[in-house]
Amino acid sequence: MEISALPTLRPLHLGELLDQAIRLYRRNFLTFIGIIAVVYVPVMVLQTTATTLLSSSMLGFASSPPEEIFSNYAYWIGMFSTILVAFIQFILVQGIATGALTRAVADNYLGRKTGILDAYRGIRGSWLTLLGALLFVGLIFFGIAIWWMVPCIGWFTGLGMIAFLMAAINPLVAPAVVLEGQGAIDAVRRAWSLARRRFWPLLGYVIILYLFSLLVVNGPVAMVSFALGGAFESINDPTTQLVVRAIIQALVSLVGILIYYPLQMTAFTLIYFDLRVRTEGFDLALLTADTSASTDVTQVMTAPVSQSTERLITGQDLGNFAILTLAVTGIYIFFFSFIMGSAFFLTSLIR
Repeated sequence: MEISALPTLRPLHLGELLDQAIRLYRRNFLTFIGIIAVVYVPVMVLQTTATTLLSSSMLGFASSPPEEIFSNYAYWIGMFSTILVAFIQFILVQGIATGALTRAVADNYLGRKTGILDAYRGIRGSWLTLLGALLFVGLIFFGIAIWWMVPCIGWFTGLGMIAFLMAAINPLVAPAVVLEGQGAIDAVRRAWSLARRRFWPLLGYVIILYLFSLLVVNGPVAMVSFALGGAFESINDPTTQLVVRAIIQALVSLVGILIYYPLQMTAFTLIYFDLRVRTEGFDLALLTADTSASTDVTQVMTAPVSQSTERLITGQDLGNFAILTLAVTGIYIFFFSFIMGSAFFLTSLIR
């Protein structure tokens, strides 16, 4: 691991954050992609195999009664394989690879050149904690889902809570665990504490990343699916069509995810540092460490921060969640109305 001079940090605007993330991603393109590819490529192969096996077993019993489908051993093999692969993906990708990528992004951003193996070595003591923190996020998700059913206050805030939890808080859990050494529950509280301080700017950052993911990942997959619809008309065997289609779609999805996911984690790691710079003076602490000729910034990142006496959920937070709920609902209604209206208009033209 090569060590260079510590960078000069300062609060960054949205455009500057994106620019810094893209620049850092480009400088470490092969390293960041390699960290994800090491675990994601084998998982994708297993996932495609399991999905194809399950779909082909269902295809052969499309017109059969349910009891005949459930008595088919291929169906159960495909079902259990899909569940097992999803569990393996959670451990390897969401836990180990995400932690290693966070470590690599932070080290390279702070001037310490870190390779693929160095990144994985750097999370030996934290990946299990990261998995526990992500499971805790899942429990919170179900708790909020129950809260969503509470009349009035739950109806108006539940959807916003879920959206903010998964879009803004969840990606900040990995830096809290890997870089600060927080425990599972403390890491989630830490992510929430950081995210709530810049609620709306952080959401704007997330929306831009989400739109970019639609362009890089979902867009090519949708176009390939549309193109394959007419390309396979000459293949009479439905099973062959299914297998070839699944393989091609998996390859396109794999390329998109390998390109986009490292950029996403780079962007969120940089927003994590920006939040600490803006609200905790992390830049000043780092400058002090540099002045004292200390090249190890681990102590600066893991230094305890003053505990906020603010309540876990305040009235302002509930207000933000209510506004977010109304915004998400309005956007959903708009797009649903637009799609249904377009479909009705096209149908009327055809008639």
